[in-house]
Amino acid sequence: MTLLHVAVVGAGPAGAALSLLLARRGIRVTLVERERDFERTFRGEALMPTGLEALRAMGVRDEVDALPWRPIEAWEVYLDRRPIMHVREPGADLGDPALRVVPQPQLLQLLTREAGAFPGFSFLQGASARDLLHEGDRVRGVRIDTGEGARTIEADLVIGCDGRASLVRKRSGLELELLPESYDVIWFKLPVPDRLRGRTPILIFASGPDVALAYVSWDGRLQVAWLVDKGAWRELRRRDWLVDCVRLLPDWLADHALASRADMEGPVPLDVIVGRCAQWCAPGVLLLGDAAHPMSPVRAQGINMALRDAIVAANHLVPALRAGGDLTAASAAVSRERMPEIQRIQTLQIRELRGQRWARQRPWLMKPLLWIAPLLTSRAWVERAWLRQQRELRFGVTEVSLAV
Repeated sequence: MTLLHVAVVGAGPAGAALSLLLARRGIRVTLVERERDFERTFRGEALMPTGLEALRAMGVRDEVDALPWRPIEAWEVYLDRRPIMHVREPGADLGDPALRVVPQPQLLQLLTREAGAFPGFSFLQGASARDLLHEGDRVRGVRIDTGEGARTIEADLVIGCDGRASLVRKRSGLELELLPESYDVIWFKLPVPDRLRGRTPILIFASGPDVALAYVSWDGRLQVAWLVDKGAWRELRRRDWLVDCVRLLPDWLADHALASRADMEGPVPLDVIVGRCAQWCAPGVLLLGDAAHPMSPVRAQGINMALRDAIVAANHLVPALRAGGDLTAASAAVSRERMPEIQRIQTLQIRELRGQRWARQRPWLMKPLLWIAPLLTSRAWVERAWLRQQRELRFGVTEVSLAV
Protein backbone atom coordinates (compact mmCIF):
# COMPACT_ATOMS: atom_id res chain seq x y z
CA MET A 1 0.00 0.00 0.00
CA THR A 2 1.35 3.41 -0.97
CA LEU A 3 1.14 5.89 1.89
CA LEU A 4 0.00 9.19 0.48
CA HIS A 5 -1.81 11.14 3.19
CA VAL A 6 -0.16 13.45 5.70
CA ALA A 7 -1.87 15.60 8.34
CA VAL A 8 0.13 18.68 9.29
CA VAL A 9 -0.95 20.37 12.53
CA GLY A 10 -0.03 24.05 12.67
CA ALA A 11 0.33 26.49 9.75
CA GLY A 12 3.38 28.33 11.01
CA PRO A 13 6.56 28.52 8.90
CA ALA A 14 7.42 24.81 9.24
CA GLY A 15 3.90 23.55 8.64
CA ALA A 16 3.05 25.87 5.75
CA ALA A 17 6.39 25.32 4.01
CA LEU A 18 6.34 21.53 4.35
CA SER A 19 2.73 21.37 3.18
CA LEU A 20 3.72 23.25 0.03
CA LEU A 21 6.70 20.98 -0.65
CA LEU A 22 4.67 17.78 -0.13
CA ALA A 23 1.65 18.94 -2.15
CA ARG A 24 3.89 20.04 -5.02
CA ARG A 25 5.27 16.49 -5.18
CA GLY A 26 1.89 14.78 -5.35
CA ILE A 27 1.41 13.95 -1.68
CA ARG A 28 -2.09 14.41 -0.26
CA VAL A 29 -1.80 16.89 2.61
CA THR A 30 -4.31 18.24 5.11
CA LEU A 31 -3.02 21.33 6.93
CA VAL A 32 -4.85 22.13 10.19
CA GLU A 33 -4.63 25.59 11.78
CA ARG A 34 -6.56 26.67 14.87
CA GLU A 35 -6.58 30.39 13.98
CA ARG A 36 -9.09 31.62 11.41
CA ASP A 37 -6.51 33.99 9.93
CA PHE A 38 -2.81 34.75 10.27
CA GLU A 39 -3.17 38.23 11.73
CA ARG A 40 -1.72 37.66 15.18
CA THR A 41 -0.41 40.65 17.10
CA PHE A 42 3.21 39.64 16.74
CA ARG A 43 5.12 36.85 15.03
CA GLY A 44 8.83 36.50 14.39
CA GLU A 45 9.63 38.42 11.23
CA ALA A 46 13.41 38.38 10.69
CA LEU A 47 14.71 36.38 7.73
CA MET A 48 18.37 35.45 7.84
CA PRO A 49 20.28 34.20 4.77
CA THR A 50 19.34 30.68 5.93
CA GLY A 51 15.65 31.47 5.65
CA LEU A 52 15.96 33.40 2.39
CA GLU A 53 17.89 30.53 0.80
CA ALA A 54 15.25 28.04 1.98
CA LEU A 55 12.50 30.12 0.38
CA ARG A 56 14.51 30.35 -2.83
CA ALA A 57 14.83 26.56 -2.86
CA MET A 58 11.05 26.30 -2.42
CA GLY A 59 10.59 28.37 -5.58
CA VAL A 60 8.90 31.35 -3.90
CA ARG A 61 11.78 33.81 -3.54
CA ASP A 62 10.40 36.23 -6.15
CA GLU A 63 7.03 36.22 -4.40
CA VAL A 64 8.73 36.84 -1.05
CA ASP A 65 10.66 39.75 -2.56
CA ALA A 66 7.30 41.24 -3.60
CA LEU A 67 6.10 41.35 0.03
CA PRO A 68 6.65 44.47 2.12
CA TRP A 69 10.07 44.22 3.76
CA ARG A 70 12.89 46.27 5.20
CA PRO A 71 16.61 45.53 5.25
CA ILE A 72 18.59 45.67 8.48
CA GLU A 73 21.41 48.09 7.76
CA ALA A 74 23.41 48.04 11.00
CA TRP A 75 23.61 47.11 14.68
CA GLU A 76 23.89 49.86 17.27
CA VAL A 77 24.57 49.11 20.94
CA TYR A 78 23.80 51.46 23.83
CA LEU A 79 25.20 50.97 27.34
CA ASP A 80 23.62 52.98 30.13
CA ARG A 81 21.76 54.97 27.46
CA ARG A 82 24.95 55.97 25.62
CA PRO A 83 26.02 54.62 22.19
CA ILE A 84 29.11 52.40 22.32
CA MET A 85 29.09 50.40 19.07
CA HIS A 86 27.93 50.66 15.47
CA VAL A 87 28.46 47.72 13.10
CA ARG A 88 27.19 47.68 9.53
CA GLU A 89 25.19 44.67 8.35
CA PRO A 90 26.84 43.08 5.27
CA GLY A 91 25.00 43.70 2.04
CA ALA A 92 22.57 46.24 3.52
CA ASP A 93 23.40 48.67 0.72
CA LEU A 94 22.96 46.02 -1.99
CA GLY A 95 19.86 44.68 -3.68
CA ASP A 96 19.95 41.42 -1.74
CA PRO A 97 20.69 42.22 1.91
CA ALA A 98 21.71 39.47 4.28
CA LEU A 99 19.01 40.23 6.83
CA ARG A 100 15.51 41.61 6.41
CA VAL A 101 12.22 41.86 8.30
CA VAL A 102 9.02 40.70 6.61
CA PRO A 103 5.38 40.35 7.69
CA GLN A 104 5.07 36.72 8.76
CA PRO A 105 1.27 36.68 8.27
CA GLN A 106 1.74 37.59 4.61
CA LEU A 107 4.53 35.06 4.25
CA LEU A 108 2.27 32.29 5.59
CA GLN A 109 -0.55 33.41 3.33
CA LEU A 110 1.86 33.17 0.41
CA LEU A 111 2.99 29.63 1.28
CA THR A 112 -0.53 28.31 1.83
CA ARG A 113 -1.79 30.02 -1.34
CA GLU A 114 0.99 28.36 -3.34
CA ALA A 115 0.12 25.00 -1.79
CA GLY A 116 -3.54 25.55 -2.70
CA ALA A 117 -2.64 25.36 -6.39
CA PHE A 118 -2.22 21.58 -6.01
CA PRO A 119 -5.28 19.29 -5.92
CA GLY A 120 -4.02 17.15 -3.05
CA PHE A 121 -3.85 20.06 -0.59
CA SER A 122 -6.58 20.84 1.93
CA PHE A 123 -6.40 23.72 4.41
CA LEU A 124 -8.64 23.70 7.50
CA GLN A 125 -8.51 27.07 9.28
CA GLY A 126 -10.29 27.59 12.57
CA ALA A 127 -9.80 23.89 13.34
CA SER A 128 -8.18 22.95 16.65
CA ALA A 129 -6.38 19.64 17.15
CA ARG A 130 -7.74 17.93 20.28
CA ASP A 131 -6.16 14.49 20.30
CA LEU A 132 -4.34 11.90 18.27
CA LEU A 133 -5.89 8.74 16.87
CA HIS A 134 -4.06 5.55 17.75
CA GLU A 135 -4.04 2.07 16.32
CA GLY A 136 -2.03 -0.07 18.67
CA ASP A 137 1.23 1.76 19.34
CA ARG A 138 1.01 3.81 16.14
CA VAL A 139 -0.63 7.18 15.53
CA ARG A 140 -3.13 6.98 12.70
CA GLY A 141 -4.59 10.45 12.58
CA VAL A 142 -5.81 13.44 14.53
CA ARG A 143 -9.10 14.47 16.12
CA ILE A 144 -10.06 18.11 15.55
CA ASP A 145 -12.77 20.60 16.48
CA THR A 146 -14.15 22.86 13.77
CA GLY A 147 -16.91 25.42 13.63
CA GLU A 148 -19.19 22.65 12.38
CA GLY A 149 -18.27 20.23 15.17
CA ALA A 150 -15.75 17.48 15.85
CA ARG A 151 -14.24 15.28 13.14
CA THR A 152 -11.31 12.95 12.64
CA ILE A 153 -8.61 13.00 10.02
CA GLU A 154 -6.98 9.68 9.28
CA ALA A 155 -3.40 9.97 8.11
CA ASP A 156 -0.39 7.82 7.51
CA LEU A 157 1.75 10.47 9.22
CA VAL A 158 0.85 13.30 11.57
CA ILE A 159 3.39 16.12 11.58
CA GLY A 160 3.30 18.40 14.61
CA CYS A 161 4.22 21.97 13.69
CA ASP A 162 2.02 23.42 16.42
CA GLY A 163 4.57 25.46 18.31
CA ARG A 164 6.08 25.64 21.76
CA ALA A 165 3.00 24.26 23.52
CA SER A 166 2.54 21.49 20.93
CA LEU A 167 -0.47 19.23 21.55
CA VAL A 168 0.94 16.69 19.10
CA ARG A 169 4.11 16.47 21.17
CA LYS A 170 2.21 16.01 24.42
CA ARG A 171 -0.23 13.43 23.06
CA SER A 172 2.50 11.40 21.37
CA GLY A 173 4.56 11.10 24.55
CA LEU A 174 7.60 12.87 23.13
CA GLU A 175 9.33 14.80 25.90
CA LEU A 176 10.67 18.33 25.70
CA GLU A 177 13.94 18.85 27.54
CA LEU A 178 13.98 22.47 28.69
CA LEU A 179 17.18 24.50 28.58
CA PRO A 180 17.94 26.95 31.40
CA GLU A 181 16.56 30.19 29.98
CA SER A 182 14.92 32.44 32.57
CA TYR A 183 13.36 35.46 30.90
CA ASP A 184 10.25 36.60 29.04
CA VAL A 185 9.85 39.24 26.34
CA ILE A 186 7.38 42.14 26.21
CA TRP A 187 6.74 43.22 22.61
CA PHE A 188 5.15 46.51 21.58
CA LYS A 189 5.13 48.86 18.60
CA LEU A 190 5.36 52.64 18.41
CA PRO A 191 5.38 55.23 15.62
CA VAL A 192 8.89 55.56 14.26
CA PRO A 193 10.82 58.46 15.85
CA ASP A 194 12.16 61.21 13.60
CA ARG A 195 15.76 60.17 14.27
CA LEU A 196 15.15 56.76 12.68
CA ARG A 197 13.19 57.85 9.61
CA GLY A 198 14.90 56.45 6.54
CA ARG A 199 17.16 54.24 8.68
CA THR A 200 16.83 50.57 9.64
CA PRO A 201 19.35 49.59 12.32
CA ILE A 202 18.76 47.12 15.13
CA LEU A 203 19.22 49.01 18.39
CA ILE A 204 20.32 47.14 21.53
CA PHE A 205 20.01 48.80 24.94
CA ALA A 206 21.65 47.48 28.11
CA SER A 207 21.93 48.80 31.63
CA GLY A 208 22.95 46.58 34.52
CA PRO A 209 21.15 43.25 34.04
CA ASP A 210 18.38 44.80 31.91
CA VAL A 211 18.19 44.75 28.12
CA ALA A 212 15.86 45.75 25.30
CA LEU A 213 16.11 46.04 21.54
CA ALA A 214 14.25 47.88 18.81
CA TYR A 215 14.11 48.08 15.02
CA VAL A 216 11.95 49.64 12.32
CA SER A 217 9.65 46.86 11.19
CA TRP A 218 8.32 46.11 7.71
CA ASP A 219 5.29 48.37 8.33
CA GLY A 220 7.39 51.45 9.17
CA ARG A 221 6.65 51.26 12.91
CA LEU A 222 9.22 50.80 15.65
CA GLN A 223 9.13 47.26 17.08
CA VAL A 224 10.44 47.11 20.65
CA ALA A 225 11.34 43.99 22.66
CA TRP A 226 11.96 44.31 26.40
CA LEU A 227 13.52 41.31 28.15
CA VAL A 228 12.15 40.81 31.67
CA ASP A 229 12.54 38.22 34.40
CA LYS A 230 10.48 35.07 33.98
CA GLY A 231 6.95 35.75 35.20
CA ALA A 232 7.64 39.44 35.91
CA TRP A 233 4.87 40.68 33.63
CA ARG A 234 2.20 39.73 36.17
CA GLU A 235 3.52 42.44 38.49
CA LEU A 236 4.70 44.91 35.83
CA ARG A 237 1.28 45.17 34.19
CA ARG A 238 -0.19 46.49 37.46
CA ARG A 239 1.88 49.66 37.26
CA ASP A 240 3.16 52.01 34.58
CA TRP A 241 5.43 49.40 32.99
CA LEU A 242 6.42 51.70 30.11
CA VAL A 243 8.17 54.02 32.56
CA ASP A 244 10.22 51.05 33.80
CA CYS A 245 11.09 50.05 30.23
CA VAL A 246 12.20 53.46 28.98
CA ARG A 247 14.81 53.74 31.74
CA LEU A 248 16.92 51.60 29.39
CA LEU A 249 16.55 53.94 26.43
CA PRO A 250 18.49 57.06 25.43
CA ASP A 251 16.64 60.29 26.17
CA TRP A 252 15.52 60.89 22.58
CA LEU A 253 13.83 57.49 22.37
CA ALA A 254 12.52 57.42 25.96
CA ASP A 255 10.79 60.77 25.45
CA HIS A 256 9.34 59.60 22.14
CA ALA A 257 8.01 56.35 23.66
CA LEU A 258 6.26 58.14 26.52
CA ALA A 259 4.79 60.76 24.18
CA SER A 260 3.54 58.05 21.78
CA ARG A 261 1.86 55.73 24.26
CA ALA A 262 -1.61 56.57 22.87
CA ASP A 263 -0.49 55.19 19.49
CA MET A 264 1.15 52.08 20.93
CA GLU A 265 0.29 48.62 19.61
CA GLY A 266 0.59 46.05 22.39
CA PRO A 267 2.07 45.16 24.80
CA VAL A 268 2.23 41.45 24.00
CA PRO A 269 4.04 39.23 26.53
CA LEU A 270 5.93 36.22 25.20
CA ASP A 271 6.54 33.36 27.61
CA VAL A 272 9.99 32.27 26.44
CA ILE A 273 10.47 28.50 26.36
CA VAL A 274 13.75 27.10 25.05
CA GLY A 275 14.52 23.41 24.67
CA ARG A 276 14.50 20.45 22.33
CA CYS A 277 13.21 16.92 22.18
CA ALA A 278 15.77 14.14 22.26
CA GLN A 279 13.38 12.24 19.97
CA TRP A 280 11.37 14.11 17.34
CA CYS A 281 9.35 11.14 16.16
CA ALA A 282 7.29 8.14 17.20
CA PRO A 283 5.41 5.66 15.00
CA GLY A 284 3.09 7.81 12.89
CA VAL A 285 4.32 11.17 14.28
CA LEU A 286 7.04 13.69 13.47
CA LEU A 287 7.68 17.04 15.17
CA LEU A 288 9.20 20.07 13.43
CA GLY A 289 9.92 23.70 14.26
CA ASP A 290 9.14 24.96 17.73
CA ALA A 291 7.20 21.78 18.48
CA ALA A 292 10.51 19.88 18.37
CA HIS A 293 12.91 22.63 19.45
CA PRO A 294 11.44 25.91 20.76
CA MET A 295 14.05 28.56 20.05
CA SER A 296 15.17 31.57 22.02
CA PRO A 297 14.25 34.89 20.35
CA VAL A 298 17.95 35.84 20.51
CA ARG A 299 19.14 36.63 16.97
CA ALA A 300 15.77 35.66 15.44
CA GLN A 301 16.40 32.02 14.58
CA GLY A 302 12.94 30.46 14.94
CA ILE A 303 11.45 31.09 11.50
CA ASN A 304 14.73 30.33 9.73
CA MET A 305 15.32 27.00 11.47
CA ALA A 306 11.68 26.04 10.84
CA LEU A 307 12.04 26.62 7.08
CA ARG A 308 15.19 24.49 7.03
CA ASP A 309 13.38 21.77 8.99
CA ALA A 310 10.73 21.70 6.26
CA ILE A 311 13.29 21.20 3.49
CA VAL A 312 15.06 18.35 5.26
CA ALA A 313 11.71 16.74 6.12
CA ALA A 314 10.62 16.87 2.48
CA ASN A 315 13.90 15.29 1.36
CA HIS A 316 13.35 12.25 3.57
CA LEU A 317 9.56 11.94 3.56
CA VAL A 318 8.71 12.34 -0.12
CA PRO A 319 10.50 9.15 -1.27
CA ALA A 320 8.96 7.13 1.57
CA LEU A 321 5.46 8.52 0.98
CA ARG A 322 5.62 7.87 -2.75
CA ALA A 323 6.93 4.33 -2.43
CA GLY A 324 5.10 3.24 0.73
CA GLY A 325 8.40 3.11 2.59
CA ASP A 326 9.17 3.13 6.29
CA LEU A 327 7.89 6.49 7.54
CA THR A 328 9.26 5.93 11.02
CA ALA A 329 12.75 5.46 9.62
CA ALA A 330 12.35 8.47 7.35
CA SER A 331 11.15 10.61 10.27
CA ALA A 332 14.07 9.49 12.40
CA ALA A 333 16.42 10.48 9.59
CA VAL A 334 14.95 14.00 9.64
CA SER A 335 15.69 14.48 13.33
CA ARG A 336 19.19 12.99 13.00
CA GLU A 337 20.05 15.40 10.21
CA ARG A 338 18.59 18.47 11.88
CA MET A 339 19.73 17.89 15.46
CA PRO A 340 23.39 19.01 15.10
CA GLU A 341 22.43 22.42 13.72
CA ILE A 342 19.66 22.97 16.27
CA GLN A 343 21.98 22.03 19.14
CA ARG A 344 24.68 24.39 17.87
CA ILE A 345 22.34 27.32 17.23
CA GLN A 346 20.72 26.99 20.66
CA THR A 347 24.18 26.82 22.25
CA LEU A 348 25.21 30.02 20.45
CA GLN A 349 22.01 31.76 21.52
CA ILE A 350 22.48 30.80 25.15
CA ARG A 351 26.17 31.68 25.07
CA GLU A 352 25.40 35.13 23.68
CA LEU A 353 22.69 35.82 26.24
CA ARG A 354 24.82 34.57 29.14
CA GLY A 355 27.81 36.57 27.95
CA GLN A 356 25.73 39.73 27.79
CA ARG A 357 24.28 39.03 31.24
CA TRP A 358 27.73 38.32 32.73
CA ALA A 359 29.10 41.59 31.40
CA ARG A 360 26.07 43.66 32.36
CA GLN A 361 26.20 42.38 35.93
CA ARG A 362 29.76 43.75 36.24
CA PRO A 363 29.31 47.48 35.66
CA TRP A 364 32.81 48.21 36.91
CA LEU A 365 34.06 46.25 33.88
CA MET A 366 31.61 47.74 31.41
CA LYS A 367 32.08 51.42 32.28
CA PRO A 368 35.39 51.74 30.35
CA LEU A 369 33.54 50.66 27.22
CA LEU A 370 31.67 53.93 27.27
CA TRP A 371 34.96 55.58 26.31
CA ILE A 372 36.84 52.87 24.42
CA ALA A 373 34.18 51.23 22.24
CA PRO A 374 33.40 54.22 19.99
CA LEU A 375 37.08 54.34 19.06
CA LEU A 376 37.31 50.62 18.37
CA THR A 377 34.13 50.19 16.36
CA SER A 378 35.23 52.70 13.78
CA ARG A 379 37.79 50.15 12.65
CA ALA A 380 37.02 47.60 9.93
CA TRP A 381 38.67 44.71 11.78
CA VAL A 382 36.23 45.10 14.67
CA GLU A 383 33.30 44.80 12.26
CA ARG A 384 34.83 41.73 10.66
CA ALA A 385 35.49 40.09 14.03
CA TRP A 386 31.93 40.71 15.24
CA LEU A 387 30.37 39.45 12.02
CA ARG A 388 32.61 36.37 12.00
CA GLN A 389 31.35 35.53 15.48
CA GLN A 390 27.78 35.88 14.19
CA ARG A 391 28.30 33.90 10.99
CA GLU A 392 26.66 30.60 11.98
CA LEU A 393 23.57 32.46 13.19
CA ARG A 394 23.23 33.99 9.71
CA PHE A 395 24.34 31.23 7.38
CA GLY A 396 23.68 28.08 9.39
CA VAL A 397 25.83 25.26 10.67
CA THR A 398 25.09 22.43 8.22
CA GLU A 399 24.38 22.27 4.50
CA VAL A 400 20.65 22.23 3.75
CA SER A 401 19.42 21.94 0.17
CA LEU A 402 16.22 20.69 -1.43
CA ALA A 403 16.84 17.33 -3.10
CA VAL A 404 13.33 16.19 -4.11
